[in-house]
Amino acid sequence: MDFDEIFEKYFDRIYYKVLGAVKNPEDAEDISQEVFISVYKNLGKFRSESNIYTWIYKIAINKIYDFFRKRKIELDINEEILGIDSTTSAETNVILEQKLKLLSPKEREIVVLKDIYGYKLKEIAEMKDMNISTVKSVYYKAIKDMGGN
Repeated sequence: MDFDEIFEKYFDRIYYKVLGAVKNPEDAEDISQEVFISVYKNLGKFRSESNIYTWIYKIAINKIYDFFRKRKIELDINEEILGIDSTTSAETNVILEQKLKLLSPKEREIVVLKDIYGYKLKEIAEMKDMNISTVKSVYYKAIKDMGGN
């Protein structure tokens, strides 16, 4: 797959993920363009044994963190990130949001990626360039801290 195909296939998907985090279309566009500049520059380094979207998403997450770090903004928990739908009660939403805010940013990110976005722990480990056992440990500790089983 060449860069043009990758850009065409994944740009919108990445843009909307970024927009969900930064809440500003212009910033989301800029960050998404930075993501694909990195993809273009590093395409030769991509190891095809992993999923290309996972690799691109990992770059996007890093660019979002850079954006927030530069502006000293903490990533907020919000309905868009939580993927809350209208069938979930307001009380449940508030409780979930409160419990997630108790977690460290690292724990919160792993829980949101796993339980809200549906990524497997192995995919999260690849995205975050972490050992799978570390991801499992952080995830299960976070669930325990939130009052889970």
